[in-house]
Amino acid sequence: MVLLLNEKSLDGQFADIEAFYDTLPVMSRNLRILKKTGVSLLKHSSLYERQVTKDKTLLDIKNCQENVAPRYRDQLRQWKRELSQLMLNPPYWDLDKTTCVGEPEEKAHDSLVEAALRSTDVLSFAHEAYRDRILQVCCEGHVVLVDSIVSTEYLLDVLLQKAGLDLLTYIKRRFKNGRIRLDHLDSKTDSTGKMQRSEWEEAIDAMKRFDNAGSWEEIKHDRFFDYKSYKPKSRREDYFANTVFAGRQIDKFRCGQHSQVRCFGYREQDKFYVLAMERDHSISNTG
Repeated sequence: MVLLLNEKSLDGQFADIEAFYDTLPVMSRNLRILKKTGVSLLKHSSLYERQVTKDKTLLDIKNCQENVAPRYRDQLRQWKRELSQLMLNPPYWDLDKTTCVGEPEEKAHDSLVEAALRSTDVLSFAHEAYRDRILQVCCEGHVVLVDSIVSTEYLLDVLLQKAGLDLLTYIKRRFKNGRIRLDHLDSKTDSTGKMQRSEWEEAIDAMKRFDNAGSWEEIKHDRFFDYKSYKPKSRREDYFANTVFAGRQIDKFRCGQHSQVRCFGYREQDKFYVLAMERDHSISNTG
């Protein structure tokens, strides 16, 4: 898969350099995901000329030697290196562009039109006009739908739908920073090995609902989840007895009122760490 970097998402929208820096951790994470999943990112060769603030271009930011707030110092070198690679390293799509019949030449240099012609999507900098939405792009007398990606969550959704991202990789990245955590999923078991795609989809929908719930009380009283403690009758029947999680209070929730899929894990403060998933009551039958 190929994505295009949306140069139009830099039009001087940031009030100052610090506001731009605040958005770079997400962009940095997205670039790492694209690299690890083998997705190429094409950009316009004049990207460095785009305005970040009203008086500074991307190249100015990259070369800026001004003092910055301490909270940015540790990561600033990494961010500047990534910005340099974005600006100065090929591939550039405008050097091998697809011409849109009937459109003026300057519009053919628009990354949105180019993405439409290539039947692909764009990665955007933080910009309200392009934040995680489907754009309607007119080209050759037709309207083409193009996803504009800003957040990591939206990027992963697009990669899952269009680039064949495997589902286990998807959920481990998609639910990395919210209430649901999958750092320990199957670290000591192989509970997901036989799950079917439809079961993964049920689990993903449930995890999104779990993540977006207003409170733990809402989760506990939501019949969708049937949230309860896992209580095996004996250590011999305890699925987690011989793992590093033995002795923890393990809870479970269902991935829908009529779903056979359940998640098992433990709560730590406001987070729920999923340890295993089941599709056949093999764990639930013991507690």
